[in-house]
Amino acid sequence: MAALLPTSFYIRDDVLQVSQDLLGKVLVSQIDGQITKGIIVETEAYRAPEDRASHAYGNKRTPRTETIFQKGGCAYVYLCYGIHQLFNVVTGPAGTAHVALVRAIQPTDGLQIMSLRRGGIASDQVSLCNGPGKCTEAMAISKVHDGISLLNQSSQVRIEDAVPVHSSAIISGPRVGIKTAAESSNLPWRFRIAANRWTSKPDQVYYDEWPL
Repeated sequence: MAALLPTSFYIRDDVLQVSQDLLGKVLVSQIDGQITKGIIVETEAYRAPEDRASHAYGNKRTPRTETIFQKGGCAYVYLCYGIHQLFNVVTGPAGTAHVALVRAIQPTDGLQIMSLRRGGIASDQVSLCNGPGKCTEAMAISKVHDGISLLNQSSQVRIEDAVPVHSSAIISGPRVGIKTAAESSNLPWRFRIAANRWTSKPDQVYYDEWPL
């Protein structure tokens, strides 16, 4: 059984670094006795309180955002546009309200299960998991998993450690769907493994090196 990422991985305050370090790690779901796995190949960072794209911008606390303020190492799952359930990793010490959105995975285990959950999409098609809503649907992750610990082998959702992805293999660009977030809309906080075919299609320029 592969080792899970330790608490120390999640509680770091630099969510940009954590979002990059998640690349290459393995997202696991074990739901209704079915195990599915995939390599995380694309993420986005959201950093409160100054990030206007963050649900916790200005450290705003609501019943929905309370999960974001927890200590790093749990899941933040929310419903987007009333349709897509999106899986985020809470990072940083308690109260910092940083999250990393998992945007895409490269499926490795339980491909036929994922295919059925996605309405019969062929398991070798990049469209199987190349978007945040597609990932959660394929892995049966939903709002019931909001707040779940990622630190226990018995958790229905967890993240396994793996060989780190070298910084030279990571490219970055603006995040998706946040054009109304003023000065935060063009921050290059979307990270993906270069040349990986399972990432979502970039609709904006990516940078070989991401500026701070």
